[in-house]
Amino acid sequence: MSKDSKIGFSCVLALGLVACGSNTTDVPDGATTYYPPADAYVSTPDGPATVAPDPYVWVVIQDTEQKACSTNGPGSDIDAVELADANRVPLGYGLKNSAIYTANPQGNACENSDCKGGNCKYAANGTTFTEADLVSRTEGPPDAVVKAVGDDVGYFSLNAGTLQIQIGDTTGAGPAQPIKSGDLLQVYEVDQTYITSDNAPATCVCQPEHYTVTLQTAVNAAQPSTLQLTPIELADDNATTCAALALDSTEGCGTTWFVVP
Repeated sequence: MSKDSKIGFSCVLALGLVACGSNTTDVPDGATTYYPPADAYVSTPDGPATVAPDPYVWVVIQDTEQKACSTNGPGSDIDAVELADANRVPLGYGLKNSAIYTANPQGNACENSDCKGGNCKYAANGTTFTEADLVSRTEGPPDAVVKAVGDDVGYFSLNAGTLQIQIGDTTGAGPAQPIKSGDLLQVYEVDQTYITSDNAPATCVCQPEHYTVTLQTAVNAAQPSTLQLTPIELADDNATTCAALALDSTEGCGTTWFVVP
């Protein structure tokens, strides 16, 4: 996403928000939802915790920007996840020490040799930062900054993979909050809004990118219940790149609001 790493690529966006740069118009079979390992549910002071009786407690973000390899931050660039009430008052952000990343088992990801400079710097397979450092950048309130000089901070490029995260309080501290009907979720994806907010230089391409959001229960890791969320609002700053939301839209594009039915 940095000025010298985020090179634009042309794409045609259909009404249903086809992923820009993807090699398919749909998420590949078997790549829509990945589950954390069973031991991810062991309670820790600020980490993942099972909340009875089996509510939705995981937010699952599936990158649909597959084989988008023209940058060193391939795929959706996730900064933060916000839980809000119906009036958009923040209730919490990604729980610290809860985020889990799963690479796409179908492939569809960029190798370092595919990325700009031979380094997918802000992705898990990059050679600059550890996966643990990058995954932790999605926890807590939004704080991503794209720098004209030096390394960007505060976001993680999913590179066709999946991020799972629980929601803490408004600082990202525990315990994990259940996600209820009528709540809203906002996913902060590094896009044109970061230029407007002065968190990226005007020279940044800051392409808004696509992903889906699903909720997941914590009980029974092998077969958790899941709930696909519907995007309800795209950021105005991304209007020239993101197609208007259709009634059957499932993908967010850049920073997007989703509703919990």
